[in-house]
Amino acid sequence: MTRKDSVRNRQRLVTSAREVFAEHGFGATLDDIARHAGLGTGTAYRHFPNKHAIAAEVLREATEQIVVDAEDALSIDDPWDGLVQFFERTAARQAADRGLYETLTGQGDYDEQARIWPRIVASVTELFTKAQRAGAIRADAAPQDVAAIFAMLGPAFAMSRTIDPELWRRYLALMLDALKPSNGPQLPVGPPPAEALDAMLRSGKG
Repeated sequence: MTRKDSVRNRQRLVTSAREVFAEHGFGATLDDIARHAGLGTGTAYRHFPNKHAIAAEVLREATEQIVVDAEDALSIDDPWDGLVQFFERTAARQAADRGLYETLTGQGDYDEQARIWPRIVASVTELFTKAQRAGAIRADAAPQDVAAIFAMLGPAFAMSRTIDPELWRRYLALMLDALKPSNGPQLPVGPPPAEALDAMLRSGKG
């Protein structure tokens, strides 16, 4: 096999993995990916030792985009509009890509989790700080709550796949409404510490 063939096969596998993980999530195997690409299993294993290796490559760009979305949201003058744009863009990607959702909620590679979430939380912290200073969200909301919100949207994404592709937007709107300033009592307990983020995400695996 020439180097050109090898490069072409690797790209076919990555493209196939993107499609397979988006539809089936991490229940898919490297064999499934090879079959979808029209390649032999041996070819797949020559390029990637396991499905987590190929998933890390496929999903890296998608997870980096979340940080970009947070940074874009910061450029919006109205803090609430910026926060809503961030949640809607990120949720839309997860609704369309089951593998991305599972990666963000602790069902993918552990090392990738450790790399992804600190950067997301750092970017979202700026969004929350800006919104709280403007009085756009409740004072007891915390950046860590973003992880829980996306984890809780998982069932809504699942319902959207079987009932209505846009159904998740209803439940995101309800959750975002809870972030608005409230004249009622403070939330009954504080947010989880930043170091508990991984445990919080993994608890929602189901």
